[in-house]
Amino acid sequence: MASSTITHIDAPRLSQALLSGIANVLSRRDYINSINVFPVADSDTGTNLAFTLASVRGAIEQHRQGSLPELLDQIADAAISGARGNSGAIMAQYFQGLSDSSREFQVLDAKRLATASTAAARSAWGAMSQPVPGTLPTVLEDFADELARLTEQGMADIRELFQLGLKRARKSLAATPDQLPVLREAGVVDAGAQGFVDFLEGIWRYMRSGKLLPMPKGSGSGAIGQSTSAAALAEAPGEHRYCTECLIEGQALDVAGLRSRLEALPASSLVVAGGGRRARIHIHTDAPGDVFRICNEFGEIRQQKADDMSRQHGLMNQHGRVAIVTDSAADLPAEEVDRLGIHVVPVRLNFGDEEYLDKLSISPADFYRKLADSQVTPRTSQPPPIDFQRQFELLTSHGLEVLAIQISGQLSGTRQAAETAARRVDPERIEVFDSLNGACGQGLMVLWAAEAAARGWERLAIVRRLEEMRDEFATYALVRDLSWGVRGGRIKPWMETVSRRLALQLVLARTTQGTLGPKGVIAGRGNVVQRFGRRLLKTMRSDLSYRIVISHTNALDDARLLRDQLLAAHPRVDGCWLEDASPAIGVHAGPGSLLVGLQPWSPPEDRRA
Repeated sequence: MASSTITHIDAPRLSQALLSGIANVLSRRDYINSINVFPVADSDTGTNLAFTLASVRGAIEQHRQGSLPELLDQIADAAISGARGNSGAIMAQYFQGLSDSSREFQVLDAKRLATASTAAARSAWGAMSQPVPGTLPTVLEDFADELARLTEQGMADIRELFQLGLKRARKSLAATPDQLPVLREAGVVDAGAQGFVDFLEGIWRYMRSGKLLPMPKGSGSGAIGQSTSAAALAEAPGEHRYCTECLIEGQALDVAGLRSRLEALPASSLVVAGGGRRARIHIHTDAPGDVFRICNEFGEIRQQKADDMSRQHGLMNQHGRVAIVTDSAADLPAEEVDRLGIHVVPVRLNFGDEEYLDKLSISPADFYRKLADSQVTPRTSQPPPIDFQRQFELLTSHGLEVLAIQISGQLSGTRQAAETAARRVDPERIEVFDSLNGACGQGLMVLWAAEAAARGWERLAIVRRLEEMRDEFATYALVRDLSWGVRGGRIKPWMETVSRRLALQLVLARTTQGTLGPKGVIAGRGNVVQRFGRRLLKTMRSDLSYRIVISHTNALDDARLLRDQLLAAHPRVDGCWLEDASPAIGVHAGPGSLLVGLQPWSPPEDRRA
């Protein structure tokens, strides 16, 4: 492709050019992250574009033979399926537009390339509910307009055409701060638009030299130049908390109807990419569950995610250099999660074919209402590795090391999913730690680790102390109906049979192997909570201070009664939190259960070597 004149582009040439463009964006990922201030200053645009284009790369590399329309169709399909974030969804729709406008052509000449680029830019604009000038769609449009203008003047050399189009795109990118005040105040250009220009730059380098840019092995710090204004990054992340996305599949999707329903929500940054049989939804909202419920009416939902943009924004002011990650099986006080910047990856739970993100797309209250009404037994599943990978990518791209504290490997495969993701991202900077615990005990362990990280502890030092302290984090459960645990495979059937026939309330406790085992029984039905409390108090030394987490599965009154009993009877309690148990825990514990985590408390500074 390094010859003096290029009159057409076929599928093999286009594949090589696009791969070179993708390689350049991947090498610039961290730089693109660093200038991301709009629509939310969460520093993930580079990462989102990298995820999106990685899907495109996979489609290209699998397309060894075939026509140009087949290639573009596979690229569009992969982009819609793999899109991440606002800019990723817009680029996915751009590829969809390229595909839709090129179905009749086996090669693209200059005129066809210009026509396809114009259609793709219009398609990207149309995907946005509220397009904003001075962002990615503006540069897409300016690039396409320049190609159209030049071909109307008779230009037929694609090399010259692309070079001048790139020149116009660079100029358009430089002008984005003039159109968007938040960019001007931060002293940066639009991050999504920068990613597109970087994509074009990679293509141009291939067109100019005929050599394919190598895919970067690491994240790549990119070029040095602009830097993000600290004042801009200190601003609030936006009016809505969760960057919510999903893929919808079906036959002849009603995209217009879907968009209309979503536009009626109190939300922002809506992008609906795709159409026909597959659409990608991107939206910012405080209620991800409402978004998923609407989407479910239009087709089958896949790839649900709801990223906490407030937590991502908090990375700008991260205390210490170690980020703590856990899964939603850990029962954690919400205010401590916010204060300590803990990152929580949701477990998945299913009612038949309906999938939910634990605590995000289904609340505890909604879960128990659905449990009462449904004839289907709910099931839980571990988060897919990609959920952890996305979180790890974000954190390491901010220069952080990661300690991921997961539910016991004896109770779930979640730890394995996290380990798979860690190997993919950066095993030298990511540690996956098996808590050999769950629920409240796991939550207390996560809190202690986060306190240590906030005080500047190094990752390996935190891990060493957790290994020494592992058995200090106790978890107890009073389960009223063991049949739920039997269905989920967490409780042996004989325990449920004995409990039911003899009217015994079984007390379970965490074992040193990381399982739940019987710790005793409470006979009869009277004063069960008080008797459970007395058992707990017998395990607590009066000369030690404790932290306590109490969670419940739709049994708030019993949880309050237990809390009051423990606080009244023990003289030294450093902190006591009352929480709804994760619905993922409720699947196995059933309604009416109480879970308690106990930890003899000493602050991290007292544990230093």
